[in-house]
Amino acid sequence: MASNQSNRRAFNRAVLFFAGFLFIHLAGVSISIAQDSMADLATGRTQMIGQPAPEWKLKEWVNSPGLEIDQLSGKVILLRFFSDQPAGAASIVDLDREFRSQGLVTVGVYVPSPMPTQVPASQVKRLATAMGFNFPVGIDSSWATVNRYWLDRADADMTAVTFLIDRKGVIRYIQPDGGYDRDSNRKGRREFESLKRQLQTLIKEEAEENEAEAVKTGSFSGQEQK
Repeated sequence: MASNQSNRRAFNRAVLFFAGFLFIHLAGVSISIAQDSMADLATGRTQMIGQPAPEWKLKEWVNSPGLEIDQLSGKVILLRFFSDQPAGAASIVDLDREFRSQGLVTVGVYVPSPMPTQVPASQVKRLATAMGFNFPVGIDSSWATVNRYWLDRADADMTAVTFLIDRKGVIRYIQPDGGYDRDSNRKGRREFESLKRQLQTLIKEEAEENEAEAVKTGSFSGQEQK
């Protein structure tokens, strides 16, 4: 009898031990899964994608009169933030040269680094000329515009980030650090080709939508004439 009770107690302890071990194991798995999920969400890689591009708060411009993003409605925009030593500057010039005739509007925004400070337009003009930037360049001395586009992601350099904005004013692609160059290392070339492919897609979309609108307008005109 005593032996049976002893055996039952041993059995119960074993069951409790196993149950405790299983609970701790499963809880650990659950916590790990939750952490991984939160980490995925926290990368910020899709932040602002699919959202309307914020307005620009730029009081001074070089190479152009003042611009508002609404003025460029119907155009594909390559928006590039840059500072005194911009990475990928030559590639921006190449893309602007290749796609400008197809409807691309390239816009630069100069962001003083490492902190907001008033910068003379003449200084930005010299820098833009030295880099071959003959497209519109706004001066964001107070960081009012870059703060509107700020990205909460570890790989973002807000003095080098590039945004592609479609003809409806929606952000469609973000290259976070200016690390693209067709004549650079493998990563730089890969980033450049990715940016270029996205740009080609948006240009193609614009052409197809313009053609569809032209056909639609033409069909309506034909119906009215009848």
